[in-house]
Amino acid sequence: MIEDKTTLPRPTPRDWAVFRYGLISEATRPRDGHSASQILIRVATQQHQLPDGSMRRYSVPTLRLWLQRYLAEGLEGLMPRSRSDKGAFRAIDDDTAEAIARYRVQHRQLSVKLFHQILHEDGVLGGKTLCEATLRRFLKARGLAKPVRSPDRARAKYEMPHPNDLWVADFMHGPHIGTGKKRRRAILCAIIDDHSRVIVGGRFSYTEETADLLHTFRDAIATFGIPKRFYCDNGPAFTSRHLAEACARIGCALLHSEPFDSPSRGKIERYFRTVRMRFLPRLTEGDLGSIETVQERFDDWLRQDYHLKRHGGIAAKPLDRFLAGAEQTLINRLSPPEIDHAFMARLNRLVRKDATIRIHNTFYELPPELIGTRVDIRFPVGRPEELILYRDDKPVTPIRRVDLVDNARFHARKVELSYADVIDKRAREERR
Repeated sequence: MIEDKTTLPRPTPRDWAVFRYGLISEATRPRDGHSASQILIRVATQQHQLPDGSMRRYSVPTLRLWLQRYLAEGLEGLMPRSRSDKGAFRAIDDDTAEAIARYRVQHRQLSVKLFHQILHEDGVLGGKTLCEATLRRFLKARGLAKPVRSPDRARAKYEMPHPNDLWVADFMHGPHIGTGKKRRRAILCAIIDDHSRVIVGGRFSYTEETADLLHTFRDAIATFGIPKRFYCDNGPAFTSRHLAEACARIGCALLHSEPFDSPSRGKIERYFRTVRMRFLPRLTEGDLGSIETVQERFDDWLRQDYHLKRHGGIAAKPLDRFLAGAEQTLINRLSPPEIDHAFMARLNRLVRKDATIRIHNTFYELPPELIGTRVDIRFPVGRPEELILYRDDKPVTPIRRVDLVDNARFHARKVELSYADVIDKRAREERR
């Protein structure tokens, strides 16, 4: 999807609903030993970046109300009826702004909350009072919101107790594929189950875009069920609205690591090392002739080698551990139509005067009453030929290509005979 990056788009009600789901997502499916109330209390103690760029903290009753609405109505229950946000800094004049900026540069290691406190204690504002939310928006606009952290931080090894508790995804640049001089870099999109180390999704393509990730994620859910949490980095494909909405629809919490923090995704990075050591060297020059052949060899390697060999990190075979863990926990699944509805690519088109729209140099027919309006067209990820007209976030009808011959037959008018033809026709009838 091509978006204009020059200006920040105004958040839609759907954007606010997906954002609210992100706050309560873990409470919809609490982990063992954690209750929904404990999760909401933890979320309420944190500042959250809103879809419009500002920061805010929400109370436990508000979060609990959203949770109840989501469980009762789904994503639609989280959509706001109306909102207003000006985003202006009326409480900060030019002199105060420069004083805050200079003081922030000297205290970049502090969090915004602590910086807000010492800003008043040290009298930098000259006796004025500034709320934390306004200060946070101001620092974000100046690029001074995030504290400068120490590069060396202690880490603790962890492992989820059950399959599908956590999936980790990332991209890996692979070999060049093609023949002759026309060779392109193949990119592997892989998703690993944290508990079992099973590769629930793996797909080669020539790009690392949202569509590639969604295609892999969708196939993984169709095969292994719904994960409780989906963990990834901050790349464009992982921060897209499409992925966030898909996770909200299936009931999966979308989590992101901190920028440039690849060690936090160590299991998927270690798997990519295994791919480079044990799979790529097996590819022959003939295998590298097409990406379809590479995908076939990769699928065979997963089934016959990786999933059936002992993994040192878990002291077991990945597939055996997944199956054993699946007997002790509930694997949530969706029907194919439900998966298609969650993973829909979107197109927005203006209906022409002849009741058609144009998609990839192909014309499609729509009802005449939609002429002059913009319509929401969607199709299941990986199946762009199955176009469906949506209205109010609900499917209305499939649309089909324009059949010029059929339309000519349907709209053809009866040919009027000339006067001479009428006389000739009557003469022929009389002779009969």
